[in-house]
Amino acid sequence: MKIWGLFLIFSLLFFACTNPKPKPQAPSVNWTPLDEPPLYPDCPQENSKSNWDCFAKTLQKKLNAKWAADKLSFDDLNDTLYVTLKLDKLGQLSVMNYKNGKQLQSSPVVLTSFEELVASLPLFQPAFKTNLEVAVEVQWTLPIVISK
Repeated sequence: MKIWGLFLIFSLLFFACTNPKPKPQAPSVNWTPLDEPPLYPDCPQENSKSNWDCFAKTLQKKLNAKWAADKLSFDDLNDTLYVTLKLDKLGQLSVMNYKNGKQLQSSPVVLTSFEELVASLPLFQPAFKTNLEVAVEVQWTLPIVISK
């Protein structure tokens, strides 16, 4: 009887130690419709697409006004500058890089004025990953139209 009891105990310990423990799964970091995109404070729309459109239009208007105030002339130039922007976890917007269009030769004056404009913008409400319950960094590429 003792041998059967010992055999039972050892066999239970053996099976308990050899079974693989389930690995915890990492949370999903992909963007879902439930996540909250960043919001620009000067565009109070609840809909994120409307807020994004308002931000793009506002940025283009401010940029055109700044270029007019700085007396920058583009003559017959009609091109697009693609700017990659990053919004950090605190809501601060910054310029990551530029990609020129076919005609545009990046003038340091144009790039500097754009960076000054971005630095002067108010803080955004950062993007929020709802399943992780944390603010996240996001980046996107924004087309900036340059014309006379």
